[in-house]
Amino acid sequence: MSAPQPEILDLTRWAISIAVPALAGLFGVWIGSLLASRREQKEQRLSFLEKQLQEFYSALVGVRAEIRMRSEIRVKVHDAASAIWPDLCEDARARGGPEALQRLTETRWPEFERLIEYDNKQLFQELLPLYRQMVELFRTNYWLAEPDTRAFFPELVEFVELWNRSEQKSLPLEVMQRLGHGEENLKRFYENLQKKHDELREMVRRANV
Repeated sequence: MSAPQPEILDLTRWAISIAVPALAGLFGVWIGSLLASRREQKEQRLSFLEKQLQEFYSALVGVRAEIRMRSEIRVKVHDAASAIWPDLCEDARARGGPEALQRLTETRWPEFERLIEYDNKQLFQELLPLYRQMVELFRTNYWLAEPDTRAFFPELVEFVELWNRSEQKSLPLEVMQRLGHGEENLKRFYENLQKKHDELREMVRRANV
């Protein structure tokens, strides 16, 4: 078998010297493109998580927090009034008998009665609009909700719709009671919102570290 000709060896070396850098360059371009694609996917994922957190979960949790705060204040005021009024009545009866009690009822009871009137107005003028805001936020940003959160949308809509009917005097109290209408119906929804909010917040924090 004859030895390779020098010309063939030179041609082979030349071809290798051209091919290796070219292949290395193509490999480098492929690696760079792959890394860039993964980085872009990560940025897009982070952007979506931030949208979920800011425009959906944080927004709804914020509205819920305001509703809870107003409700807690109402309960606190009513508890205080319920404790004070009997004491006032007892003191009036001890000091002046039935006549003093009558004067107390005529002069002071209207103040306590306005607590109930204020709560009724607050429900329809302040709290119900907040619940409606929650429905609007949910509907507008439905695409940002996780599937298990979307499952609660019908419950929220039903809760608000029953209050809407009550406001228009088109839902008797007995019917509302039979339907089991109450804030307790939204408990699992609120828990889901808070849980997802906290999870997303932690995911965004880690992604930005």
